[in-house]
Amino acid sequence: MDVIERFAEAFWLRHGNRVTVDQRKALQAILQCRTEALGGHRYDCDCGHAHYAWHSCNHRLCPQCGAADNAEWVGRQLEKLLPVPYFLVTFTLPAQLRPIALGRHDLIEGFFKDASQALRQLLADPKRTGFTKSGFFGVYQSWSQQMRFHPHIHFVVPAVGLSARNKAVRLKKADFLIYAQPLANRLRTLLLNRLKDDGLIDTALFWKLWNIEWVADVKPAGSGANAVKYLGQYVHHSVIGDHRLVAFEGEGVRIRYKNRDTGAFESVRIPGVEFIRRFLLHALPGGFHRIRYRGFLHARGKPSLQWLQTLLDARLPKPEASEPACTPYLCPRCGTPMRKGERLARAPPHQRNEHFFSIVAA
Repeated sequence: MDVIERFAEAFWLRHGNRVTVDQRKALQAILQCRTEALGGHRYDCDCGHAHYAWHSCNHRLCPQCGAADNAEWVGRQLEKLLPVPYFLVTFTLPAQLRPIALGRHDLIEGFFKDASQALRQLLADPKRTGFTKSGFFGVYQSWSQQMRFHPHIHFVVPAVGLSARNKAVRLKKADFLIYAQPLANRLRTLLLNRLKDDGLIDTALFWKLWNIEWVADVKPAGSGANAVKYLGQYVHHSVIGDHRLVAFEGEGVRIRYKNRDTGAFESVRIPGVEFIRRFLLHALPGGFHRIRYRGFLHARGKPSLQWLQTLLDARLPKPEASEPACTPYLCPRCGTPMRKGERLARAPPHQRNEHFFSIVAA
């Protein structure tokens, strides 16, 4: 992304001493993506022209990577959809907890676990849905339209479950899953007790957070296909794509965003250094899974999912057709296919570090 390379030096001068290891790795990967630092291949043509294809960084925060992985993930989830209504359930971390959660991935882990548990417990309640065995998946998203730190989790929930005797249980009303406020209250109980026990909040903050209204949302999602495609925008995509960058304006950049209150698209100018600071707030550590599967949608729940598919007479997905061979590179000079030639190794670590610092400290 041009805006990151353009303002990287100014950002590093102002915030370099406060950058975390995860943020440094993300910034370095993005600046080196598709450059000679990561190696690649040379393609040769009979006319004498040579083309160099450099490797991608495949970092989760990189705006240039992830399109193929995203399409593959969406395709897999669409194949698993059951012939029942679906719902999109969203939990949002209160604003008072966000400063504590910033950079504390153990807190975000707890947020994910407790949100999943709150949803599973209330779905199992016989006075609500009675899904003794439920299944759903969640996607963690940490940014708002203006790239601020705004942790929330979207869960895609099918309107069916299994009873204790492994019988299919459906909703009494196809357009109603569960009330949102009990979900928010259950999350509040679980998460605040976890934070108090772990010493992340004191008693005064515990009661302050207890007395505010926590937010959850439950919306019908039709067949589930649109919800899967919507979440696919966040699974392997970055915080912001080039399509939302309007223009450079001096030492800043203007971005387009959707106003959630009016539904209209607006634009705002953000200083370049602040743009990178907000961008790097969402760098995740290695090993953190943005997508979590629960119940019969988890890998260990496959037998229950297959049994449920049988009970619902769900059609199994057809075997995927073999993918066509990759289109060869065409020579920009003569238009004929090019031959894959020498493999170019990535630069050793010390040279990649030199390449990085030559950009941020030019």
